[in-house]
Formats: sequence, structure tokens, C-alpha cells
Amino acid sequence: MAPFYPAVLMRRNMSHSFHTMQREFKTRRMCMLTPYESRLGLTWLATAAERIHHRRPEAAELVEWVSENVEALAAVLADHGCEIDAAGLAEAASQCGSGSLPRALRRSPGTQRTAKDGCETSAQAWRRLRAALRRASNATQAIKPDATALRLQRLARITRLDDADLQVVELLLRYQTRPALESLLDTVYGAGPARFSQIGITNLKNPAIAELLGVSPNTLLSCCAPDVPLARSGLLAVDDDGNMSVASRLRRLDSAPDEESDPIPLLLGAPAQAELEWQDFDHLGQQRADVEGIVRGALNKRAKGVNVLLYGPPGTGKTEFARTLAARLGVALFSVGETDETGNEPSRSERLADLKLGQSLLRRETDAMLLFDEMDDLLGQGSSSLLGLFGLLQPRKRSQAPSRLFMNRLLEENPAPTLWTVNNASDIDRALLRRMMFAIELRQPPPPVRQRIWARQLERSGIEASAQDARDLAYEFDATPGVAAGAVAAAALLRDGDLGAVRRGVQSLSRLLDCEKPDQGVPRGFNPAFMQSDEDLEALAGRLCATGKQRFSLCLQGPPGTGKSAWTRYLADRLGLEVTQKRASDLMSMWVGQTEKNIAQAFREAADDGSFLVFDEADSLLADRRGAERNWEISQVNEMLTWMERHPLPFACTTNLIEKLDPATLRRFVFKISVGYMDASRANAMFRDWFSLPPPGGLGSLQVLTPGDFATARHKAEILGQLEDPSALYALLKAECEAKPNPSRPVGFVH
Repeated sequence: MAPFYPAVLMRRNMSHSFHTMQREFKTRRMCMLTPYESRLGLTWLATAAERIHHRRPEAAELVEWVSENVEALAAVLADHGCEIDAAGLAEAASQCGSGSLPRALRRSPGTQRTAKDGCETSAQAWRRLRAALRRASNATQAIKPDATALRLQRLARITRLDDADLQVVELLLRYQTRPALESLLDTVYGAGPARFSQIGITNLKNPAIAELLGVSPNTLLSCCAPDVPLARSGLLAVDDDGNMSVASRLRRLDSAPDEESDPIPLLLGAPAQAELEWQDFDHLGQQRADVEGIVRGALNKRAKGVNVLLYGPPGTGKTEFARTLAARLGVALFSVGETDETGNEPSRSERLADLKLGQSLLRRETDAMLLFDEMDDLLGQGSSSLLGLFGLLQPRKRSQAPSRLFMNRLLEENPAPTLWTVNNASDIDRALLRRMMFAIELRQPPPPVRQRIWARQLERSGIEASAQDARDLAYEFDATPGVAAGAVAAAALLRDGDLGAVRRGVQSLSRLLDCEKPDQGVPRGFNPAFMQSDEDLEALAGRLCATGKQRFSLCLQGPPGTGKSAWTRYLADRLGLEVTQKRASDLMSMWVGQTEKNIAQAFREAADDGSFLVFDEADSLLADRRGAERNWEISQVNEMLTWMERHPLPFACTTNLIEKLDPATLRRFVFKISVGYMDASRANAMFRDWFSLPPPGGLGSLQVLTPGDFATARHKAEILGQLEDPSALYALLKAECEAKPNPSRPVGFVH
């Protein structure tokens, strides 16, 4: 035993040295507390001591903590005019005793204390320490609350929390933000039974919080239930394991300057500012006025459950419309759930807590509303569903999984008007869609709006550009406001940034984002007189414009290059309408039912924009149902026929394969127009017009010549330098005709 005992003492002396340094560090941290925080610590200890039995390990830890920190605590309080009986408190702690072993042989840090560590505290000595703690706590009650406490009190009034709820929030916030108080509570309650010390003091299964606040565990459970004000406020979260935590945003109340007393801007941040103007959303028509009236009425009447859904592809201005609406109403718009407290990507639970907190804070406001971007993230929809289908996502915990019932109630009861954005409304459960009060689809803005956006972005960035330049960009690119802003900003960063740099910026994204707009204007040099048709197309266009009636339909059939699409753009230009042009490839989808949705969307888009709708390659959309092998082949034709009958504006279909059209479709067209290959007189006239040269002798013998062949031949001749050589031009036109696989087709409908 002789060699062993000194070795034990040496190890314990080393442990004692570390323990001494640790105590000194904790004492220094105590000096960093404000007087009010010292008051809180004493109050919590005095309250907990009333509920801790003198035989519990926590009692011995509390005694030791008081012995080691009472002088530092008294000094902090004395500096602010508050005197406590430090000597009496220290004496009471020393009378409790901490064992008969010398300090070097006491429990090492990190081990569980038991009665065998030393003599247990006597009941009488424990009562004296309780009384001393009560006296010390009572002496500090005159200390006024600090700025954090005042903000919490104001927050409690706004969110309708009672005193018990406020005490829970304050204790958890101080525990999470004040290392000295965290150390105090962990030291006292870290010595308890393993089943408690291992789960932490903020777990509902641990009696620590209840004892510190002087309430029963059942009372604490009731305060933290999911259907009571504290949980609904978003200030408190309880996970599946019972761990309690306050919203991360509450840390801002502890770190803000003392003069900032209003918790709303501290917790929600600065209101969002609009960059566009109300007239930039003229294309939304009556829907824009409707949503303005709905939100204005909701704010005036403090109506509950007012939710507006803004949906559409990324970059179409959903968020900017929300900001512009708020500016129009003269109210503040707060975005919630965008980042966590550290500025990083928030989790679903953090986004949800932010939303609930925002609703609680604005419940009494008549000049503020909320914006929740990317609603589908909150519901766990979109790409996650596809990944989950292939087993590429880990299973969620219950708290992470979306609860539709919970979301239904949230939308029904939210006290502040809320604008929600989503890229694809089909990702949202229909039960949630029914709880939206209004929905607006935002698509690509029409050219006049794009022109204003381009002009404003160019002016803000200092890039020299005329009104015509802005118009050219608007018609050249079907770019969203976001793409336009990014391209202009990128050009402004270049030393020689100009319109060319802007165009290159848009083009670098155009293929990825499909914002390179196909030419929908009348082709250069187009003349309907050169088209071979069974109708006088120039006269027909004049009569259609003269009647003023816009509900008609046309079907143009004929070989490629004969001018079908060009004539529809010519007609739209004479009618004063923009063209909405759709190819079959734009609408056909691999997903069952999606093609029908795309067809319906095309008709709705044209109706909303007041544009001339043109379907190219319509034979793919109106194929003969008698040869259909699958149900979707029939349903997409039925969808087309249904919308053709109800569409209120002009629309046209073009096809190269009229024989493939369903017979029923032809009856739906008011005008059926056949175009074909040019005769000799039209070919000679177009040659003179396009090349300002006499036509070569053999031009009339080309049987399958089309106006499109002239455009192609002219482009080749410009490259080869042969624009003034009639023989070379004739050879180019002849080569185009010989390259066609089907050189003969009659003009006219065969049905």
C-alpha cells in the first residue's frame, strides 16, 4: 500500500490543480454577468434549493458552487449598489460541509457524485443554506431588468404569453447565450443521476427546469404542449426527444444595443424594399387589383387565414411582386425563413419556427405582412419526392416530415396576411391550395414590360443605352427580370461594359434557361403575294382586320417553307397583337397528363396576355384518334379540341402533314387554308423583288420552289459573294429544290 498511496495522491493532486484552474475560470466568468443576470442566478438557485433534497447529489454541487463563487457574485452586485450577506451565505455553505476527505481526494470533474464521496449534507445545515439563499435572492429583487429582459417582456405582451411562459423563455435564452449561467446550471444538475445528466437539463424528462422555476414537471409539460400559446408563438421548439430550445432569432434580443427596445425589427429584420414599380405588373390585369384589395381589406379588418399564392417559373418576379404590392399598400413586408441565425441555410423546422414567430409578432399589426418564399421546401415536395422514390434520401424524423394537418391549421389561423411563393403549384397538396384565398400565376412579362425593366436596369448601372436599345433587348430575349438584372450587373463590373457585354451575359444563360426568344416578328421581306394558296391571303388579312372580331381560328397546311408561320405573324401584326408561338416539342411531355396541362396553360397564357396563339407542328397534337394505341394520345387531342372551342382570341395551327390530323379537328377551324409550291409567275416576281435582277429563264421550271428557299439561297449568296450573279442564284435555288424528299404535293385539303 505504501507505494500505491502516494501515486494516488499525485494523480489526485494533478486533478486538483486542473479542478482549481477550472473553478477560477468559472469565477472569472461570473464577474462577466450583469447585475440582473446575477439576480436571476440567485433566484433560480434559491428556488431549486427548496425542491432539492439534502441527500441528492445536486445539493452537494450547489453547496460547492456557492462556496467558490459567492465572493465574486457579491462583488458584482456591490458594484451596482446591491448588498448581500456574502459572509452569511458562505458560512451557511461551509456548515453544510462537503465531506471529511481533504479537497485533493474529492470527486474529480466529470464523475458522478455519490454519498460515498464524503459526508452528506445534514438536513439542518441544508435548511440554513436555503434560508441564506432566499435572503440573498430577496436582496437582489430591487435590481431593475436589463435590456434583454425588457425586450422579452414586450415580446411576451405582443405574443400573449403569461408569466410562466416568459420565465421558461428567459431561462432557456440565458442558458443558451450566457456561458456563466450555463456553467452554473450544468454544474449543479450535471451531478444528478445518469439518466438525467446524459440528456441535459433542457430536456423535459429532466426535472431541472421545473425545479429552477419552482413549478411542477406537469406544469412545465403543459406550458410546452404543441397546442398552447408558447409553442404556437414559434418562440419555443421541442424535438422528438423532448429537448427544449428557443428560436435562434431570439439571440438577437440579447446582443442588440440597449437603446433598441422594439423586438419586431430585431427579430424579423429590415422590411423588404421594392425595385420594380406597380405598372411593371400591368400584364397581371384584374388579378393585380384583386390581390391589392384583398390584402388591404385583411389588414384593415385584421382578418385571419389570408393567404395569397404567387406561382410561376423561377425569375418571373414572384418575390418582386410581393415587395411591390407592399410598397403599393404602404406597409412593411417581412421575409421569414430565409436564413438561420448564423446566415446559413435554415432547416425545415427553423423555417417553420420563423414563420410562426412572424405570425405571432404581427398579430396586432395593421401595417405589415409576411412573405414566405419557396413554399414547396417547407412541405418537403419537389425534387425530394423524386429522390425518395429511388431511395436516395434518408428517412425523416417525425419532426422533419411535413404534416398536412398541421399546415392546414397554420394556414387557416394565421393572423397576418401571408404571401407564399412556389415555382410549381402542382407540388402543393390540393388541401393546402384550397386554403389559399387567391392565387396569381406570374409568367414571363410581355415585351413592353420587359422593355421598361431593361431600361431601368441599364440606367441604374450607368450603361449608356437608348429607348430603342431597351426595346431591342426586350424583343430579342424572353429574359425574366432576374436574368436581366444579372446580365446588366455583370456588364457593369467590366471595365468596358456596354450593351454588347449585356447581350453576351444573357446569351451565356439563354440556352440553360430557355430565354432566347425565337423571332416572332414578321420576317424581313415577307409579302403574302408571293405565297401560293387557295386563298387571297392579303385580302383575307384585310377583311379579318376590318371586322374587328377576334374570335376565329385558322389551319394552314402545306409543305415546309411555304410561309405558313410567317403569314400568321403578318396577320397578328396587322391585328396589333403579340404572338404566343408554341411548338409541339414545347408542349409534349413524358409524364402522363402533363401534355394536357401544357396545352391548357398555352391557351390560358394567350388569353391572359391578349396575344395571337400559334401552334406549329399541330399534327403532333391533333393526330387522328382512330390510330391511337394509348389513352393519353386520345386525351391530348380531346384537350386541344375543348380549348379550341372556348378560346376567345385568334389562334392558328400550322401543319406539314394534313393527312395525319383527326377528322374532327378540321370542323373546329373557321378558316382552312392550303399553301403550296410557287408557280412560275410568283417565283419570277419574288426573284426580281429579292435580288433586283431579272429572273433566269429556267426559274419557272422549278416545281417545288418555296419562299423559304429564296431566304436560304440569299443567305448562301451573301456568304459566297454571289448576290449579283443570276446564274449562281438560280443554281442555289435549284439545289434547294433537289434536296427535298417529296417533290410533288397538290394544294388543297383532302378531307
